Amino acid sequence: MLDSARLTRRTPSPGARRAGLDTVRTVGGIGVVPPDWRARLPEPARPRAWLGGLRRRAAELSRRPRPDLRLLWHQHRHRDYRALLYRNRVRLAVFLAVALLASADSAFDWGVSERTPGPNEAQRVAFAHEQLIQSTVPSVKRYLTAIANGERLREQAVVAAAARATLERAKAEAAAAAAGEYQPWMSASTPLPPGSILPGLGGLVLPTRGIFTSGFGSRWGTFHNGIDIAGPIGTPIYAVANGTVIDAGPAQGFGLWVRIRHDDGTITVYGHMYDFFVSVGERVPAGMQIARMGNRGDSSGPHLHFEVIAQGRHIDPQAWLAQRGLGF
Repeated sequence: MLDSARLTRRTPSPGARRAGLDTVRTVGGIGVVPPDWRARLPEPARPRAWLGGLRRRAAELSRRPRPDLRLLWHQHRHRDYRALLYRNRVRLAVFLAVALLASADSAFDWGVSERTPGPNEAQRVAFAHEQLIQSTVPSVKRYLTAIANGERLREQAVVAAAARATLERAKAEAAAAAAGEYQPWMSASTPLPPGSILPGLGGLVLPTRGIFTSGFGSRWGTFHNGIDIAGPIGTPIYAVANGTVIDAGPAQGFGLWVRIRHDDGTITVYGHMYDFFVSVGERVPAGMQIARMGNRGDSSGPHLHFEVIAQGRHIDPQAWLAQRGLGF
């Protein structure tokens, strides 16, 4: 017979808990299983109710007859979609607003192209924010080169046209002389072609008609070697005295110029001209139209730049003209 003092109780193990045995009696360290341990086992877990509902719904759907596609197409074909859209206008508005707000946070790459633009082809570039780095300014060198080439071609055309005009005048005078007609160049005087003006008592004329805008002397930190007479483009320019053309063509800073050496050795300079009608070596009388006023070269507006060079140095053209009874 066992001693009651040796009967003890201890905490069941995890396995015993799963079997429903809360307490196990021990006798001398040996566990004693109660006779009703099977009744204490927990009932098996039942399947969840929602899972059974899904199974029943799936079975019902599988037993439903398939819809007639032709009948559905006929119904949707004659459906009033305008009324449908009107009834769901609030839902559509909410959907569009949500889509618009969602697209604002999405990447904008559908308008970006990796293709290199061709010559003279513009390409739009989209920026999500203001540019923080200034893009490189495209070079205008090719435009300046094209302009310079065009100016060069025009200057060549002006020189060629002036040479043709000089040749035509010479031919006309030679033909008239061969026909026995008296020509003023046969004497000391030189003929005046059409478009010229008669010189005054001193045998000189003003180089052009216009507004006196700038004089001889210091100007803008440099020395201005002549005077400026402004006027519309195409205003006639005349030789101030009898002389011989020593330069006619392009000149640095003047665009186009003409220089005439007069009988007393004085040289007059005419610059910024639109075009001219004389050639190097041609004899010109006082009052003959030699060019037209322009705005070529380093110029701020259409005008004639007129210089006088006497004994190798520049002198004031305004004073030189005043000594001969001329002035602006």
